[in-house]
Amino acid sequence: MNSLPQMNAPASPLDQLADIHLPPPVANFPWAPGWWVLLGLGLIVLVASFIWLRKRRRKSAFRRAALLELAALNAAASDQEFAQQLNQLLRRVALHSFAKDDIAGLSGDKWMDFLYQSCGDKPAFSDTSLTALLAAAYQPSSDSLPRDVLIAESKSWIRRHRSRHV
Repeated sequence: MNSLPQMNAPASPLDQLADIHLPPPVANFPWAPGWWVLLGLGLIVLVASFIWLRKRRRKSAFRRAALLELAALNAAASDQEFAQQLNQLLRRVALHSFAKDDIAGLSGDKWMDFLYQSCGDKPAFSDTSLTALLAAAYQPSSDSLPRDVLIAESKSWIRRHRSRHV
């Protein structure tokens, strides 16, 4: 018999380890200063974009109105009426977009050259359709006025001409 007292030794040294205590989760708020700066810049860009789009839409309102009028223009009875109304519509759009002094006195070949050149490198009108338009406006009967071509080219011109507000 052994007279030595027996120690209660743990079965494994791993049982002596304490549990892992995780740190508290990182809060989502308050943000770091960099995120506030980024949020501010984002809001500034958003507001500036909204203002720019609104101004652009307001400036191009005359184009939308002219395109609506152009869509209703094809109902003109005679080719002469159609040519006169289309010519008036194009002139009103040009007067809105360019200096009045530059446009008001144009007629005939000068008006045709202006319409041909005011879209930049790629003209909206062909020479034959412009010639037919100008001739039909002053002739009582024109047998070959290409209305569909003129309407398509006029739409293109209204959308693409370069405005120079003075």
